[in-house]
Amino acid sequence: MQRVIDAFQEEIDANAVEACERALAAGSPFYSRLSRELLLASVKRVFQAVANDLATGAPEAVVALMGAIGSQRSAQGAKISDILRGLETGFQVVTDRFAERFRDDPEARLFWEMARSRLSYAGAAALSDAFLVAREAITQAQAEEIFELSARVLPLSRRVLLLPLVGRIDGARAERILEVLLAAVSERGAKVVLIDVTGLPVVDEVVASHLVQAASAVRLLGAVPALVGVRPNLARTMAVGGVDLGGLATLARLEDGLHWALGLLGRSQGR
Repeated sequence: MQRVIDAFQEEIDANAVEACERALAAGSPFYSRLSRELLLASVKRVFQAVANDLATGAPEAVVALMGAIGSQRSAQGAKISDILRGLETGFQVVTDRFAERFRDDPEARLFWEMARSRLSYAGAAALSDAFLVAREAITQAQAEEIFELSARVLPLSRRVLLLPLVGRIDGARAERILEVLLAAVSERGAKVVLIDVTGLPVVDEVVASHLVQAASAVRLLGAVPALVGVRPNLARTMAVGGVDLGGLATLARLEDGLHWALGLLGRSQGR
């Protein structure tokens, strides 16, 4: 309906200002951090996208813009609920103004309400999808960073490597750890590998199988593996659970493991 489209375009500036005032008055922490100029420019872009879609009859501009906003705002730490409330505030400003402007024109008001419903739903859906994708990407990046920090192989001496394990170990993480470990053993020509389990919350049958697999792979490269940091409560848990480490050597402390490794190397060199 052309008279509604024309009215919407005509009132974009005034509606954007009113929407900004309402958003700030609502006390949203995210919007309060933005300058008024930046907030006004952002709101006007949304209103202009709505104007474009009113003219074409398809929610394309709103979907594209809200998707971009979702990705951007997620990276900036905004809550999706804040953005959705801001979107709803903008639509409500238009509804309030049109209620007065088209007081005696129910067809115009009905046209706007139908358009509002269609555009707000499409915009909210695009925003939500973009937020989820962005958050998943952030979570994955954080997981990668955590892995890099928690799966480092440290050289204790020229032939001795230490693999400190931290946190829970699932199948995917075990595979990555094994890749890192075997690469380090091969590159450094290690003869002894100490696997430190001090940072593991529990060693059950699943974790034990990963440790045994890692130890077997280390042996295939010509190095001798051992577990260090086996605390009394961990040893008790393993014993009660019937955990089978396949004859893998275990030592209580890292210091004990290092002395054991150096002694092992001394004996091999003395032969």
